[in-house]
Amino acid sequence: MRKKIVRLTVAIATLAALGACTVVNTAVLPTDPASRTPFVTTGDIRGPYQSIGIVQVTRRGHLLFGFIDLVGTDLNVGFKDVLLPEVRHLGGDGIINVRFHQDQYLPATQVVQAIFFFIPFLWPAVTITGEVVRLAPGGTIGEPAPPVIR
Repeated sequence: MRKKIVRLTVAIATLAALGACTVVNTAVLPTDPASRTPFVTTGDIRGPYQSIGIVQVTRRGHLLFGFIDLVGTDLNVGFKDVLLPEVRHLGGDGIINVRFHQDQYLPATQVVQAIFFFIPFLWPAVTITGEVVRLAPGGTIGEPAPPVIR
């Protein structure tokens, strides 16, 4: 009877360890206006601006053995290495109304990929979409605009 309880406890702990993962991803961007780095906001801005256009960037990669990200498909890399250079290329001062998505996989899925490493099936990607804008001469970002309720 005691062996059954120990086995059941180990099984429950294993399932909890494999299924109860929480991932928090962050992207750290410079906020100093003197750095001339384009600003990024998920909302609108109050100051006058000219819309340059909508941009969507995607970075795709592969997880080697289910865990090793060879290319870098996290939000930080997506913003710094893909989105901000595109905003600069378009001549924008920043990007507003940003939406982003990053593929993430359960640890159990990653373990299966590690076992069947010769059949790659985990192709993570980070996709970021937003509106590139140029501030009016002498314009600033100002306070964030109030949310639009529809």
